[in-house]
Amino acid sequence: MPSRAKRITLTLCGALAAGVMLSAVPGPAQAASGAPDGITTVALAQTKTDKQKVVEWWTPDRLKHASSYAPRNSSGGGTGSSTGSTPAATPASAAVGRGVSSASSKVTSVKGVVPPKAPPRGLSSRNVNLPPTVGKVFFRIGDAEYWCSASSLHSPRYGNLVATAGHCAYDVKQAKPVEYWVFIPAYTGDGATPYGIYVGHTLHLNERYAATGDFDFDYAFVTVHHGYRWDLAKNADGTPEKDAKGLPVYKVVDTGRLETNVGGQGFAWNRGHVVAAYAFGYPAGPHPDGTRPYTGRRMESCLTRATSKISTAKWELDNGVLFGKCAFTAGASGGPWLIKYSGVKRLGYLNGVNSLTWDLNGDGKYDGISSPYFNTATYQVYAYATRQKTD
Repeated sequence: MPSRAKRITLTLCGALAAGVMLSAVPGPAQAASGAPDGITTVALAQTKTDKQKVVEWWTPDRLKHASSYAPRNSSGGGTGSSTGSTPAATPASAAVGRGVSSASSKVTSVKGVVPPKAPPRGLSSRNVNLPPTVGKVFFRIGDAEYWCSASSLHSPRYGNLVATAGHCAYDVKQAKPVEYWVFIPAYTGDGATPYGIYVGHTLHLNERYAATGDFDFDYAFVTVHHGYRWDLAKNADGTPEKDAKGLPVYKVVDTGRLETNVGGQGFAWNRGHVVAAYAFGYPAGPHPDGTRPYTGRRMESCLTRATSKISTAKWELDNGVLFGKCAFTAGASGGPWLIKYSGVKRLGYLNGVNSLTWDLNGDGKYDGISSPYFNTATYQVYAYATRQKTD
């Protein structure tokens, strides 16, 4: 980072909402009981009835019109700035899990599962073979629809787990989860669902994020139902079926378990603040200067040889990890940071998620992203989520 920097602007990896009025919807989900201390679990769409309402809501047309998401902080703003020199970015480790007892120096990880199928053409890239585990999550808050980024994560028992940012699944201001949450891996364009759509079943958070919105814990693990896709219905003669208005008729087709379809990234924690990593996501929003380099229609990636430590009082981030020289904008929230990523296997270890974007040198363009530090507290939420069975 340049030492001459005079201003730092940062914001959540989200953007503006598309204002869409909603009809009657399921009531707010209630916090589930039985989770260990330090973990908050919240029901999303667990019953068949609630799942069906979500399926019926996210029609192909609605998926095309959702926007990317940036929640407001306690002062009502989605962006902020600090005055002074560039903050120190050092590899010094910090306290693990704020009260969680662990040997923080131990390097630990869980291996992932290689994607079983070749990804769609839309995921090709000149710089890196993109993972089909990464996709978009769609949801609604209030009367508007949004989207973020996320990734399928290995769940040894049930193969049903998605990792994203906490602010892409839980509304701290209203103290309740977002609604109508679905995940679409390998999203390649407006309404494209090459491996299906997966309805959220249960949300798992660190209790500190659920209680205060502390961005040292801005991560979430969501268990999902079996997937589905919308197929065009056909008449007996093979022609597309139309309704009374002449519009195409769709039918819902089951696509099976998430990890069976796209694989699952591994998980790593207590790796320190200095790692080499790839970041993935679907940026779409503008830079602070108004320029808009991304459309959100395709997955993008960044590579760094070394991350570093960073903090900001604005979002209560004391122990963040900075991924410099990455120009991701709104929409990238929740996208994975993968270490030891293999472009051949399209597999690595999740070691962070896109959380905040940074304008480090004050030139009106984002040039960094940050993640909460993945430590033992993070692993405990992940491990608990892997034990939750869904249909």
